[in-house]
Amino acid sequence: MDLEDLYELIPQMQCRGGCRLCCVEFGVPSMTPLEAERLDRFLQSHGMEKRYAAGTTCPYVGENGCTIYPVRPLICRLYGNSPNYLCKVGARPVRLLTEDEEAEIFHYYYSEFAGGRR
Repeated sequence: MDLEDLYELIPQMQCRGGCRLCCVEFGVPSMTPLEAERLDRFLQSHGMEKRYAAGTTCPYVGENGCTIYPVRPLICRLYGNSPNYLCKVGARPVRLLTEDEEAEIFHYYYSEFAGGRR
């Protein structure tokens, strides 16, 4: 299983149009070394520069939402999709993950990808 396979376990979130609350309240999302590498490659291939947060707003949120959406880290993908990361404005996926599914995703994420392997 690679990182994309793990991401596929997370339901698609249907955010409300124009909403960027999670991007504004939580700052730079945590990511594994592998996700940081993917972000760096994405930024380079799109002629974008690495940005740093000032305050609680993610530096990669733009007027129209996430500017790094294809390579957003796991925590961004998980937000709104499990009971422990519910969307504050009430957006929900078609199927909410269970707490056990969330724990399994985190376990695999940290055991397999936190060290930069894969």
